[in-house]
Amino acid sequence: MRNVVFLFVFIFSPVTNMIGSHGSTKTDKFLELLEKKEPIIPKTVEENILEAFSSWQTANASYYDSKDSLQTRENCNGIGAFGHYITSGSIALGSTFTETFRDKGMEVFIQIKNFNIMTPYGKGIFRVDDMMSSKFNRKGKFHIDFYHKDLSLKQKRMGRFKVNFRIYKITTVGE
Repeated sequence: MRNVVFLFVFIFSPVTNMIGSHGSTKTDKFLELLEKKEPIIPKTVEENILEAFSSWQTANASYYDSKDSLQTRENCNGIGAFGHYITSGSIALGSTFTETFRDKGMEVFIQIKNFNIMTPYGKGIFRVDDMMSSKFNRKGKFHIDFYHKDLSLKQKRMGRFKVNFRIYKITTVGE
């Protein structure tokens, strides 16, 4: 009886099936997949942002005066959420990423497609110096407010208009 039990265990053992079988088994395939699996490397915040903005995005655009408390917060002094004085080339961005830019100490430059405005950063290049109210932070939606002196009278009269933009450059403060 002991020999029968031993023989039964030996024949139906998983080890025997792997060693004595012809061809590969499910266990062999599983081990093969485990060996080939590459480690998952988490992306950095910068990589996620560049991936999200690598292609052109559409934003609703307008303009504002950073010293007008009717257009921005009360007792405003012209300094944006990033600690920069709002001047030519500055924009306020409304997106789900803007707070991350500020919290991570990132300087973000965007390029506006077919925008013939020369800023200190280049033709059509703007720096994110301010962030818009949280009501503008919607996933997949973007809002840009330009420094009021950067736009023509025609653009100001349009009120809100569409622009296409993408990330031009990201640096961390101090680079």
